[in-house]
Amino acid sequence: MNTRFLEAFVWVARLGSFRSAADRLNMTQSAISSRIASLESEFGKRLFDREVREVRITTAGRMLLDYAERILDLSREMNGALAPGAKLTGTVRIGAVETILYTWLIPFLERVRQAHGELEIELTAEPTIRLHEQLRRGQLDIALQTNAILGDGILNQRMGTMPMAWIGRPEDDWGDGSPLPIARFVQRPAITMSRGSQPHDALLQACRDAGIQPKRVHCVSSLAAISRLVSAGFGAALVPLAPFRDELSAGRLVVIPCTTRMVQLHLMASLMTDPSSQTVEVIGAMARQEAAQYALSVGPDFAIPGPEEAR
Repeated sequence: MNTRFLEAFVWVARLGSFRSAADRLNMTQSAISSRIASLESEFGKRLFDREVREVRITTAGRMLLDYAERILDLSREMNGALAPGAKLTGTVRIGAVETILYTWLIPFLERVRQAHGELEIELTAEPTIRLHEQLRRGQLDIALQTNAILGDGILNQRMGTMPMAWIGRPEDDWGDGSPLPIARFVQRPAITMSRGSQPHDALLQACRDAGIQPKRVHCVSSLAAISRLVSAGFGAALVPLAPFRDELSAGRLVVIPCTTRMVQLHLMASLMTDPSSQTVEVIGAMARQEAAQYALSVGPDFAIPGPEEAR
């Protein structure tokens, strides 16, 4: 049995599309179809029901999928055991949210380049919801973002947290430094990150808990734009503090204490595991290590490592 045929089968099953599997494996759709047809001929069973708009795995295909993934896992482990420390090659497609881009993504990419110079990195910066869509469609290998992604073949790994707080202009009247009630922030226009993001959800939940309705909430996906809006006096912003560390240290922006304790921003590495290669898992582990090193370097006011990395 050819493991390449099993690899094609696994990717069609995971992505639900012959075309997506062909794109993932850099093959033609007809080549993928040929490999699936060879497996169906060998086993005497239909593995997929091919309909006009979608491909559905059959009962026989579901049974084979479990065995195929185990065979490919063993093949990958065997190759890794016979070639320890081998340089990684090929292409890894990484998507990241701006919070990571503004904190530790560049040192991470530099470390990957130093360790695996022959590995090509294809980078995308998008909000979490877009990264979820792209990973599920097989358009990304790794998504560095804020929420677990559910799906076949997807592995979610925690990367620690970042404290969130309100920031504003130092020249505005924020009282004597004592914590302010949430109503003080939202009686004027407030700023936070894109709709559905953890900061946006945290702001709305804090308002619900206090029984108040915010006057207006500006949802902005760009951290640079948030910094400029706050600096221009358009309102205070509820954000993770780490991306604004330079502005806070220089005194251009200030943290405004709030009586409502804000939840922390959770970071997650979501990997579309490759049944024939350990490359994605290796790069995912390097991302977790970089997140932990960043947290240890800036301290708990800005980032906190995950429990495994903190030990």
